[in-house]
Amino acid sequence: MGVNGARLDAVLNPTTAAVYGASARDETRLGNQLLRNVAGGLGAGAVVAVHPVASEIDGVPARPALGRPVDLALVSVPAQAVDAALRDAADAGTRAAIVLSSGFGETGAEGAARERALVSIAHGSDMALIGPNCMGVVSRIGAGAWLNASYFWSVPLSPGPISFVSQSGAFGGMFFAELAQRGLGLARFVSLGNSADVTESDVLAWLADDDETGVVALFSEAIRDGHRFVDAARRVTARKPLVVLKGGKGNAGAKAAASHTGAVAGRHGAARAAFRRAGVVEAADSSTFFDTVAALAAPCGVAAAGRRVAIVTVSGGPGVLAADAAERLGLELVAPSATTATGLRALVPSFAALGNPIDLTPQCRPDHFAEAFKLLAADPGIDGMVVIDCGLDISELGDAAAAVAVAGTPMTAFVLDAPSVAGALDRAGVARFESPERAVVGYAAGTKR
Repeated sequence: MGVNGARLDAVLNPTTAAVYGASARDETRLGNQLLRNVAGGLGAGAVVAVHPVASEIDGVPARPALGRPVDLALVSVPAQAVDAALRDAADAGTRAAIVLSSGFGETGAEGAARERALVSIAHGSDMALIGPNCMGVVSRIGAGAWLNASYFWSVPLSPGPISFVSQSGAFGGMFFAELAQRGLGLARFVSLGNSADVTESDVLAWLADDDETGVVALFSEAIRDGHRFVDAARRVTARKPLVVLKGGKGNAGAKAAASHTGAVAGRHGAARAAFRRAGVVEAADSSTFFDTVAALAAPCGVAAAGRRVAIVTVSGGPGVLAADAAERLGLELVAPSATTATGLRALVPSFAALGNPIDLTPQCRPDHFAEAFKLLAADPGIDGMVVIDCGLDISELGDAAAAVAVAGTPMTAFVLDAPSVAGALDRAGVARFESPERAVVGYAAGTKR
């Protein structure tokens, strides 16, 4: 049936919230962390703690029952008490709820029955329900303002184009670590847990129209409704890239998914076919997933890259490894045109290799790099570049590559022991990777759309 998009507005752009499960005596409880996170973003005056006896918790007003409508209720109480908390929120007219508590469909028949009861409450009050058994939501809610409606106490809140949807909360922790390590910015994070009500299809449909989101990343253990998923994914891919990592592809993974979120993973062939129909970029593993997202989200990214790539290097061996990776991935290693080659010959030493890879050599004069990169960028047979530099820290090289990237040439890079070159590419917004092969994988991601 799907969840009304306006109800997801209350999840990702709330102005008021209530928290169930903060303790008046033990500030180390997860519910207290959740309360502090939410109050830190919305302000203590926009948040209320629901507690049977306390009048204030962690500087936030508390009351025994909600009694007034709020946009978002956050529930972090034992599984047996979630039903009563959700009813209280529904009776007050709450628009959406996130149940972070575990002990539902992932535990067996009794938990599944409790989960169905939560869905009944939500549907009876037209309230969107995220979870249960999830880590929560993180979302930009204005210039410099963030909603951290999650258990994560330290997240890199740097604005950017990436929105991440995950059935696994722990994988969300990996995602935030990658954001921090790679210097990437966030738009939205949604941990779905058991997806009892709101599914990945609902969130994808919302993100398709979200102006803050430039790239959507999804970790899924099971696609619950293939037809709805394809429709929602197509809405996304019509406007922005969608990268998916599917868990539970083998028998062991499928069993783990069932015990983790209660998901039925199904045969991966069906999911792969759905991804292809929807124009999704599927990643084979977590490293490729994060590399792909980074490449597509970079300011000088590769979202519209063509398949004819030039490996441009001053480092012979790593350039060969990049060329091998390009061939495996089906990229075209086209030699520069005769006109380009003639121009390059006037700029580089006689022993430079001008096939593809294009080895300009460390002996190339620093003041010649700018013209060499301009010639390659202007070649009508070259769609983009993978730049490889091991140990040649000449600022002119970095500036030359950065200039053509900023001017519109799709580019990724591998740079080792060359901080001036790396800095120039970073400032330009070129995605850099930890090996030549991974730089090629990042470039190839843009050609799959």
